[in-house]
Parts: sequence; structure tokens; C-alpha cells
Amino acid sequence: MKKGLKYVCIAALAPLLIFARMSYVHRHDGTTLGVGADALVLLLPDGVDFSTPAVQEWLDAANEEGLHLEPIHDSDFLDPLTPIHPTGVILPDELHRSANDVLIGELYRYVHSGGNLMVVYDACTWDLNGRFPAGDSRLSSLVGVHYALYDRYLTSTMEPAQITGTGAAMREIGIPPGSFVPVDGRGKLELWHAVAAHDEINNRYAFSAYQYGDVNYPVFRTVGEFDGTVLLKSKRALAAGYRQDELGHVLFVNLPLGYLASRTDGLLMHSFLHFFAVQMLGLPYLGSVPDGVGGLIFNWHIDAHSSLKPLKTLVDAGIFDRGKFSVHFTAGPDVDAFGDHKGLDVAHDAEAQKWIRYLQARGNSIGSHGGWIHNYFGNNVSDDNEREFMQYLEMNKDALERVSGTHITEYSAPVGNHPAWVTRWLERNGIVAYYFTGDAGLGPTRVYRGTERDGSDIWGFPVLHMGKEASLEEMGFDDVPIGAVRDWMLAVTDFTVRQHAARLVYAHPFGAERFFPTLRAWLDNADALQAEGRFRWYTMTELAGFLNQREAVQWTLLRNSADRVTLRASHPKTLAHQSWIFPQEFFGDPRVVQGTATIRLQDGMILIDAGDERELSVELLRRDQVHPKPETIEAKR
Repeated sequence: MKKGLKYVCIAALAPLLIFARMSYVHRHDGTTLGVGADALVLLLPDGVDFSTPAVQEWLDAANEEGLHLEPIHDSDFLDPLTPIHPTGVILPDELHRSANDVLIGELYRYVHSGGNLMVVYDACTWDLNGRFPAGDSRLSSLVGVHYALYDRYLTSTMEPAQITGTGAAMREIGIPPGSFVPVDGRGKLELWHAVAAHDEINNRYAFSAYQYGDVNYPVFRTVGEFDGTVLLKSKRALAAGYRQDELGHVLFVNLPLGYLASRTDGLLMHSFLHFFAVQMLGLPYLGSVPDGVGGLIFNWHIDAHSSLKPLKTLVDAGIFDRGKFSVHFTAGPDVDAFGDHKGLDVAHDAEAQKWIRYLQARGNSIGSHGGWIHNYFGNNVSDDNEREFMQYLEMNKDALERVSGTHITEYSAPVGNHPAWVTRWLERNGIVAYYFTGDAGLGPTRVYRGTERDGSDIWGFPVLHMGKEASLEEMGFDDVPIGAVRDWMLAVTDFTVRQHAARLVYAHPFGAERFFPTLRAWLDNADALQAEGRFRWYTMTELAGFLNQREAVQWTLLRNSADRVTLRASHPKTLAHQSWIFPQEFFGDPRVVQGTATIRLQDGMILIDAGDERELSVELLRRDQVHPKPETIEAKR
């Protein structure tokens, strides 16, 4: 009976296989959702409004990754008269817990006929009564393991667990060094060293959170042998893996991506969106950095008069001659308490003013480090004292603008304490970017907190970290070996080059003194990569401006024939410095048809860098789809 059903499913959907190659999506009202050979859809219950923050969070994440993701309702997906056959379908957690048997059957038919499906955590695990069906999830056969086993495990169906993967898997998913650290034989996290110094296939690595270290994530307990490629797992669960099912492919992410992202832990959502679209499906994406050149933002925090001596030492050593950085100052005369006179007193101290102007003259971006009195502000600002503490933000910004003679456009929070009202104040006062300790490991992002986006247009710049430390000062206080710090810094530079992305690292002058040789080795490496055109230093303001310009880019990928596609792009002012990145395994033979562009190959990618034109059209060869080779991630179990 199973074989007969399989035959009927494929035969019934044979006409839709044409649309699978064209990959376009329509609504009931006839408006086009996605027109292109790279369309992904976010499948949602009919009652979910596309404008809700939980939906927009997914759409923003995809946009930041340079991907086309469109929301559609179940009724559109099920309607046989509506031509919907995207390149991939994503079933999100939380938003799509409930599903009827008709939708479940259509998902099976979609995959069996050649569709690609990403199932996230609790998607479709409930029936329409909000209960787990008897046995296991109705998607277990597609996913490749039994899960959502409420009858067996009751309240232990889901459990917090340490999630591990090989170094190769972490690299494939796009997790930056330091957000994962080695695990010893007893399951404890070891001090992080460069992944290159470890066996990437056999050694296991676990996720680590800034300031907390070892972190557990909720997963469904799973049962059965997985017949696909394992990406991540816990002691009692497959945490992520992909497999082929008849003609289609399924990525199962047994982690609550949407839930985590709404609680300022968006790294996994971004990473798996990128992995599904680019690594598995071979889709192109719009680069998030100018000309597709990855790089780092080095954010310096100068918050007390005692910082000026080590700052001079750094300047004399040539550290500030090696790149343009984001340098932020706390401007008031005090640090811990009013009247302690430990602060910079920017309004009156000639030495502090000299250094601000010196750094500004060398191309660094001067930013505001919080509210006037560093430790007092950082330790006491809260969700409930906006009226009292807003004045310190104003005083700090005004003092720096008077000394620098320019408008301050970037900000960092003292002690990392950043209530949501601060973001609203920053936007009202022309700040375009802020350092953020949440969403650690991500590049510039639109931050979500619970049910709201943190600001409408401002960009959060999360920190990179090495285990539970992020600044050089923290690493010094915790006696992290200098060699480990060097390895990590070199590895994060390599990460940004390889990912064609930007990340932020930060330090205080006082903490950096101990690491002079390490800083020099790191900056020498960056200089060499920059000379090759593979790396750049960015400021927060510079990248925020580029990303805002990128928001106005319109582009699509059209299939011309069975083996050729065309990239078409436009911008109301200019496409200059926008870059499209195509996996070389899936595309080749790029030819500019309209406009101007520079085409180059790097790290297995084709980069198409647009010129100073409003429109661009590039034709490429589309190779037969090839999915990632299991042996490059982790041996099958």
C-alpha cells in the first residue's frame, strides 16, 4: 500500500514539477509573493498575520542573510489551483505548532516530489486541539527520527541539553570561533583554542555564551537511527541533521530558533537559514558587507582617566595606525560615584580632548560610551528609570559632539546594560548603530526582544566572544593564555573572510596592554589579508550606512532555461558596492548583460560586485543541484 501511495503522489503532482524548476509563488489574490529561482517560503497557519513581530523576525533574519523568504498561509500551500512550488519551505517553531492531517500529507508529497523542507523544533507537532498526537510526530518519517514522544516521556519529552558537533559541522553551519568551544571526555567545556589545532572530525565542540560559558538548549528527545548527515546532537537527541527522502531533502533543526531569537539569541536562526539556503540548496545571496569583503569592527571603550596612559602606549606602539576603528568615550568627570573625579572630564580635560581629536583625524569613528558616569550608569540604568537616566545619555553625547565637532552616530552601553528605552532614545537622536551583548556571535542585526523589534531602523552590533570572555581585559583578568587569545583572534579574522561577513570585537586600552605581541600578530595578519583584497576594517557607522543603502536594493533570480539563470538588480540611486555571492559548486560562467560589475572567485564562491549603476543584469550557468557531501560534516550513524 505504501508503494502505491508513493506512485499516486508523484503522478498527481507531475504538472507541478515544472513549477519546481521555475520556483515561483502566488497568493490567492494573484499578487506574486516571490518571482525567481531562489524563492523560499515561510509556511504559516491561516490565522497568523504576516505583520506580527514573530513572523517579521524570520523575514528580517533572512533579509540580513541576503535571502528571499516570503510568508504564505497553509490554505495557499494546499490549494491545487495556486501554483506554489518554491525552492524550499520552512516550518517555523512556535508559529506553526498545530497542523491537520491534510497539511501533513501535503508536506510529504511536496518532499517526495522533489521539494526541500526545513522543519524547526515543535513545528506541526500538535493536532488542531493543541495536543501531541499518539505515538510521535507525524513528520518523524520525513525527519528521519522519532520525536515529540509525549506518550513515552511525558514532561521529559523536551529537555535542556548540551548541544555538540564536530568542528567541521560548526564551520559548515557558520558558527563563529568562540561561540563554540571544545568539550573534554567528561562533557565539560575546555579552554578554546583555534579549531585548526584540533581534530575537526572526531573532536566535539559545544556552544558557549558570553559571560555564562556552558549553555544548554531545549531539544526533543529522539529515538531511532538517523539515516542522514548529523550536524548537531545531544546525549539523547539528534539536534540537527539533513537527509534525502525520495526526490526531496529535509533539514531537521531540533532547536527553538524563533524562541531563542526573540530572546536575543539569534545566531542559530541566522546560521541555519544560511545553511539551508546556501549550503544545501545552493542559492545565491546578497552580501552584507561592501563588495563582499569580510572584515571586523574593532570597538574600543575608553571610560576613565586611567585609560589615557595605556591608550598612549597603544598609540605609540602603532596599534591605531593599522586600521580605522570605532572608539567610544564616557565623557563625564566621574566613574563610580558622583564626585570621585576618576572620569575623563572631556569638557575640561585638555589631554582627553587631544586624544579624541587625534583619533578622529586618523579616520576612526568617535562614539558615545553610555551615560556620563560609566559604572554608576551601567550598574543602575534600568527599564524603569528612563526619566532620570536619559539626561546622562544627553550629557555624554553633547560633550563629545562639542569636542569632536561632528554628530555622534554610534553608541556602546557601559557594563553591557542596555534597556530597550535606550534604543528608542538613540534613534530619536540620530544614532544609527549600537554595540550589543545580546545576540552574541552575530553580525549587524535588527534586534528583537520578546514581542518587539528593538528600534525601527537602528542596527545592533553584537560582540564576538571566546567562551565566556569577550574583551581583552576580561581575558586578562581570567588568566586566559596569550596563545589561546592569539589563536582565537586569527580564527575570527579568517571566519569573516571565509563568510564574507562582518563581526565586532571590543577591548579597553587597559586590558590590551598585556597582549601587545598578540595584537601585532593579529594586525599583521589582517594587513596581509587586506593587501590581498580579502579583508577590511569597518566602523559601526560605516556598516550601518551601507546596510541602510542595501535595504533599497531590489533583485531577483530568473530561470531562462533548464541550465541558465539571470540575476536582475536595481537601486533608486546606485548599486555601487553591492555584491551577490553564488556558490561555485552550483553556478558558473557569469556574463554581464546590463550595467557594470566586477566578477571574481574566492573560497569556492563567485562574487559579483556591482558598479556605480542603477541596474544590473548578469547571466549564469546553473549546474545540476548537488547537496552537501555527508563525509564533510560527520560520518553517518
